[in-house]
Amino acid sequence: MSAVVSELVLAGADEAEDLGGYLTRLLRFDKAAAVRVVATGTAVGVYGQPPFDVLTLRTLALAPAGSAAARAGVGTAGADTTTTLVETVSEVDVTVSAGDLLHAIAPDGALPLPRPLAGATAWTGFLPPRAGWQPVGGLPVAEVEAAALAGIAAFKERAEAIPDRERTRAAVDRVAAEIWDRSLAYGLPVRAAHAARAMAFLGPAQSATATVRSAGRWLRLDAPYGTVVLRTGSGLLP
Repeated sequence: MSAVVSELVLAGADEAEDLGGYLTRLLRFDKAAAVRVVATGTAVGVYGQPPFDVLTLRTLALAPAGSAAARAGVGTAGADTTTTLVETVSEVDVTVSAGDLLHAIAPDGALPLPRPLAGATAWTGFLPPRAGWQPVGGLPVAEVEAAALAGIAAFKERAEAIPDRERTRAAVDRVAAEIWDRSLAYGLPVRAAHAARAMAFLGPAQSATATVRSAGRWLRLDAPYGTVVLRTGSGLLP
């Protein structure tokens, strides 16, 4: 009888803390945020969508199969009634509430999966490819953060310069779009830097490097503590 995966086991307390921090930041932007949890082999990726027109990804290591098996239940008389993870995860793909997932994290890394959301948001049905990414170039973390800060300053200045009678949501949104769509490097817009900084993906080491990768029309910025992903052009075709 095949086991039904209802619990993942993260590699340890550090992974649990990292995931908790990531989910907390998503929830600051949207208390009803959804995340898509995709686990394969010995890693789990948690996708989210903060309000920057990008997707974010936090990838975490899972515990070795032996550690996971130690958590599994065994039915009476030797019968296999396991409903938790008993082997290295082969495939998990579920969309859940970010808040429910946050509350499910145990300090030691145990991660019972919440009930899937009945009505997933549109972005969760269309994710970037898992394979086929090619390196395009690298950016110093300090440069990424500087671009984000410059964009924030420019947005504040431009938004405050709009006359009160003309400061509508549409007018402010136009200013934001113009600023965040400016080019950063390698085809990435500045919004990728903004998202990486807001999600605390850059970390304290300004000498570190963030890597830019591409796959078809998708671009990703792999920062020290997380990934920002976006699609160039328009439409849903890869």
